[in-house]
This record gives sequence, C-alpha cells and structure tokens, in this order.
Amino acid sequence: MTPLLAHIRRLVSSWLPVPAGACCTAGIRAPREELHWANSGGPRSRIVTTPLVSRLLSGGSASLGLNPGKAYGIDPAPSDGDWRSLVRTLLAKAGFNTAEQAWHAWRDELPEDTAMVIDCDDPKSREDNGSPRANLIAALVLGRCCGALFSPERPIIWSDRRLSRHVRLVNCDAESFTQDDHE
Repeated sequence: MTPLLAHIRRLVSSWLPVPAGACCTAGIRAPREELHWANSGGPRSRIVTTPLVSRLLSGGSASLGLNPGKAYGIDPAPSDGDWRSLVRTLLAKAGFNTAEQAWHAWRDELPEDTAMVIDCDDPKSREDNGSPRANLIAALVLGRCCGALFSPERPIIWSDRRLSRHVRLVNCDAESFTQDDHE
C-alpha cells in the first residue's frame, strides 16, 4: 500500500463511527467515548432555534455611551409607492433645485455627527409627523443613511428602499463605549 493511500485510509477511518469497545488495529485509534456519535444524523425537525433580539441600541444605554437621537421617516406613505417623485415634489415646493441645496440651507436642523441607524418600531413617536418640511428633512437624512450608518459626509442617494424606512439615529460616545476595554 502506498503512503498516500495509507494516509487517506487513516483519515477516513478516524471519521467513521466505530463501536465504543472496538480495539485499535494497525495503529489507527478509534474514538472510545460512548456518546461521541450520539444523535448524529438526527432529523432536522428536532433542532430548536430561538431568535434573539436586542433593544439595547434603540433604547440607549448611559453606561455604554449610547444616546438615542431623533426619529426620521416620511409620513404618510405615497399611495402609489413612488417615494422619489414624492420627495422631488417636496423639494420643488420648498424652492430648492437639488437635495444638496436643501441640506446646506437647513443645516442647523439636520444631524451633524456620524451615528448608528436603528429601524424604528413606532414611527408615530415623532412629534412633527406629516408636515412637508419635516418629510423633506427626513428624506435628506434617509438619503445619507446606508444600512446601519448615517454619515453627513455621504452623498444623498434617494432610493425607494431608503426613503421607505423609519429610523432612529443613535450616537455612540467612543470613550464610554470602550471604557471596560481599557481596565
């Protein structure tokens, strides 16, 4: 037998189930634990999974330096689902040609720091629901959000997916968040 074939045989035989009382033959060790192969190949219906959901970010945590900010979302939703044309109409009614002009004009009402983005469960918690100005401000913020990050340096991209979200910005104080790491 060639050395390569002997090596492959040793590898394969070490993975195959062997009765617990089997003895070693030809220098190949067999697993001796009786429960080593227990429940291998059981049906997938016996697997138990539990979804874990954390509300730590959305509620904030003073000890971790997580401060929940304002919620943003466009209300009411357009009946035809065309978010971009709704926002362009709001932009024109406000007297702006581009989203960047609106961003610079209303800079004092918009967030200025990078923040984490958390999807809101209750978009009605916002105090300024429904006004055209509040909807345009929400569109400007949502345009600079990607997945889980808001950055004021990002370009404003209005996609139907971004504009249909209701989010809350959460600021993270880096010193408090990593405080336990330094101890």
